[in-house]
Amino acid sequence: MLEDKLSTDKTGVLVQASTLGALEALLQFLREETKPPIPVSAIGIGTIQKRDITKISIMNEKGHPEYATVLAFDVDVSREAREHAQEMNVRIMTADIIYHLFDQFTRFMDELNMRRQEEASAIAVFPSIIKILPQHVFNQKDPIIVGVEIVEGILKVGTPLCIPALGGLHIGKIDSIESNGKEQQTARKGASVAVKIVNESNPNITYGRQFDATNMLYSTLTRASIDALKAHFKESLENDDWRLVVKLKKVFNII
Repeated sequence: MLEDKLSTDKTGVLVQASTLGALEALLQFLREETKPPIPVSAIGIGTIQKRDITKISIMNEKGHPEYATVLAFDVDVSREAREHAQEMNVRIMTADIIYHLFDQFTRFMDELNMRRQEEASAIAVFPSIIKILPQHVFNQKDPIIVGVEIVEGILKVGTPLCIPALGGLHIGKIDSIESNGKEQQTARKGASVAVKIVNESNPNITYGRQFDATNMLYSTLTRASIDALKAHFKESLENDDWRLVVKLKKVFNII
């Protein structure tokens, strides 16, 4: 039925085409042939006008700025609409070939997701539990340099570490990870690596004094860090990692 073909979503881009047939073809392509499908919240036929920009700009207010976008297929864009789009932070993508519109929007989303991941990386903390290898302690004071084994999860550069058994004692952040003489950004469960730990807030913390190899080190998780993981790093974590997140939520009493 025509109504089904022209149905819209609560959130999504504005799609505008030159004819009803072209509009139907574009909607079918966006919903059935793109992976993942591109949601559409508004549709129209003919030249893009200022009112169309106003209509889709509401996506900014709804917290979906990526969908404050017009996909214009084989139509003109009025000067007023272009000027209003700049004012309202709305993107207008135009093409006379459907695939080109898809390519433009996909490229935009890839770049946006990359920026969001970079921003979220400052908040997201990957879950891990590590143990110090006492025979591989190279520097006891800041920067603490020790050999460790990843007991559970995934350890990343930048991970804050603490010891829950000692009242959440903050040990520091992972400054670097080294394996076989080569630096790397991550280490997964079962790996043995050398790590450098820096503690800007308490540079006097010392291995062998406040803690030692009998203490397991945990990634310091917070509600904000877990939310950032869910929003931007789902594909980076395996099922075992998510189970560890649940375990650490209990350790850190995160609701």
